[in-house]
Amino acid sequence: MAAVIKLFLTLEPSLRFYLRSQRIAEIHEALISSLIICQPKDPFAWLISCLTEYHSLSSQEKASLNWDYFIPEVYKPVNRPINVESSLSYVFAVCDDSLEPSELQIGIAIGHYKSKIQRNLFSAWLRFYLTRLGQKRSLDRKLQAADEYYRERCLNNYFRQWAQWVSQRLARQKAAICHIKHCSETYQIRTILNEWNLVAQQARRTRDYFDRIERGEDSQQLGYLGYGEARDELSLLNREAAVRILAYLDVADLARCAQVCRNWKMLTQSSMLWAKLDLHRTRKVLNDRLAMRFIQRARPFLQHLNLRQCDRIGRLTFVGISSCKNLQDLNLSECPTVNDEAIKIITDGCHILLYLNLSHTDITDQSFRSLARHCHFLQFLSVAYARQFSDRAFVYLSNGRGCRKLTHLDVSGCTQLTPVGFEAIADAFRELETLVMDDVGNLSDKHIQSLCKRMNHLKHISMWSSTWRLSGFSFRQLSALTKLSVMKFDSNKLITDEHLRVLARSCPEICHLSMTDCISITDTCMRYIGTLKQLRVLNVADCLLISDTGIKALTEGACQARLRELNLTNCMRISDSSITNLLRKCKRLAYLKLCYLDKITETGLELIGQMEQLILVDLTGTQSSDTSLKILGNSGHLRSVTLSSCRKITDLGLTKFATTCPALEHLNLSFCAQLSDNAIRSMAFCCKYLTTLNICSCSLLTDMSLQYLSGVCKYLYEIDISYCQLMTDKGLKCLGDNSAYLKRVIVIECPNISRNAIDHLLRKIPYVQYQYMDI
Repeated sequence: MAAVIKLFLTLEPSLRFYLRSQRIAEIHEALISSLIICQPKDPFAWLISCLTEYHSLSSQEKASLNWDYFIPEVYKPVNRPINVESSLSYVFAVCDDSLEPSELQIGIAIGHYKSKIQRNLFSAWLRFYLTRLGQKRSLDRKLQAADEYYRERCLNNYFRQWAQWVSQRLARQKAAICHIKHCSETYQIRTILNEWNLVAQQARRTRDYFDRIERGEDSQQLGYLGYGEARDELSLLNREAAVRILAYLDVADLARCAQVCRNWKMLTQSSMLWAKLDLHRTRKVLNDRLAMRFIQRARPFLQHLNLRQCDRIGRLTFVGISSCKNLQDLNLSECPTVNDEAIKIITDGCHILLYLNLSHTDITDQSFRSLARHCHFLQFLSVAYARQFSDRAFVYLSNGRGCRKLTHLDVSGCTQLTPVGFEAIADAFRELETLVMDDVGNLSDKHIQSLCKRMNHLKHISMWSSTWRLSGFSFRQLSALTKLSVMKFDSNKLITDEHLRVLARSCPEICHLSMTDCISITDTCMRYIGTLKQLRVLNVADCLLISDTGIKALTEGACQARLRELNLTNCMRISDSSITNLLRKCKRLAYLKLCYLDKITETGLELIGQMEQLILVDLTGTQSSDTSLKILGNSGHLRSVTLSSCRKITDLGLTKFATTCPALEHLNLSFCAQLSDNAIRSMAFCCKYLTTLNICSCSLLTDMSLQYLSGVCKYLYEIDISYCQLMTDKGLKCLGDNSAYLKRVIVIECPNISRNAIDHLLRKIPYVQYQYMDI
């Protein structure tokens, strides 16, 4: 537009007046508007027609010509916009000299422009002033807040230092008071103990003096007993040494020793020998009269009493037990005469009992009421397979003052207990550390939930033959026992690797884990178990899905440094690579069971012999041969070896093995059909310290084997010769006559051994398990 105006300003005034007077701008505007809107096909014809129409108009119509005059009505809008002056008219109007501003108008415009500039400048200055004023006031407020904050911080520091000084001063005062009180109490206790010690020593000297008078002893015989008529080696020893030797004998042997001579009788009457009384071995002849004699003799010193399976004792014996005020350990398991009245009599007198075994008895809820009333120091309680009591028994214990220090509870076989009873156990024994629930067939998730609510100190839990009904919910509940160190369960099909992951993460102190016959356990579980740093014993027998991958993950975990015992029985996917990983990583492995693992070849079995710390190994049903058995003997610490059903072993392999294992104590050779008397002879002469031997179903062995064993293995304690068809009465008689320490013999299905030979053996050996062929 500026260019157009500049162009028209260059024209002459007469030309500009002509253009203005002839309304050239309006005509051009109307023509150009019609061309733009109508867009005819022939613009020149359209312009000629429009100009023709314009020349036919009158002067008045030409003066009122608008920009849309040539536009048809169909193209015009319904609502006509405001008529404003066109741009072209303005251009031609500017060019008119009559429209130029005057000096007055220019002065007014300049004054208006100055006033506007002044107003803008004043507004800008005012905004600047107000901004500076606001910033100054804000800075003053910040400085005032900073001064206030600094003052409060200084006050807080001063107050904190003063409070710390006051607390330290109070702590020093409290420590000084405690130290003064402790010194005072220590001085008082020391004074009391010194006076009590003097009185006790005087009373003891008086009692010993009267005891010697009653026994007819001389005061000079208390030191050494090697004078007068006593000339044996025991009497020549110091009295204390002789008593310690006699402490290894039972009651029957002590009674026989008392009949030897006067000096031996004096030794058998020592109080040290009567502190522990085991009457289980004399249960067949023990009655009230004999039991009272023993109890009356040991009453002042008796601390441990074992009456297991004594079925001929009665009320008189229980009254005698109640008079033993120092009794701490009492075993009444499998005594049919033990009832509520007996427990009441015993607990009335024995107030410091620590250990009480009432398994397989007929006690009821009343017995538990007696325990809750009198046994305040009880720590061990066993009521296994006692099914006459109910849930109310433990309710009595939770409401009474006794048994609050119980740390071990055995409720195995108590199938009558419901979740209510287990909840009462949790209420009564908050400090319980060991809980045994073996053979509880009705154990369910509700029982476990009731236990885990309050028993936060539980460390040992055993659930053998009890977990087949438990789901994953129970094992998630058990993960709340963060102090758990020993856990035993079996035959659970619902536990998975995820449950064991939660258990291993929540219970890092687990050192003994037994989970046999859990068919859902896989190799992933072994990786979680490997994170247990304290793990020492692991039993995964009959977990069929565990393979070499799981054992590798286990050996790469943190447990490899402490693992001592591993049981992989019937894990059929284990092969030689697992043995290699165990040899490389588990250097402290001492007990290993690999029963019925068919994939382990002789190469893997030979690697077992390189485990330096190995003490026990069980290779039942494996492919062990003479070569692997020879290399197995290179492990110098072996004490127990089981080679049952290893049918490839011959005399040569056993001979080489026995030569390298002179310290062997337990050996199982059952169902090794190729062994003969020569192998037993070599083994007997090399392994002289053998105590347990199983040669069941070794069909080639004869009486010569028993003669070798009885002549050389003097410490033999137990032997099994079942199904040995060639053994006769001669070998059995030789075994009974020459084996001084033999206590247990198993003779089943031996057709050449007669009834008379077994009767003769029964007179010399306490336990013989036999079966007559003629019955």
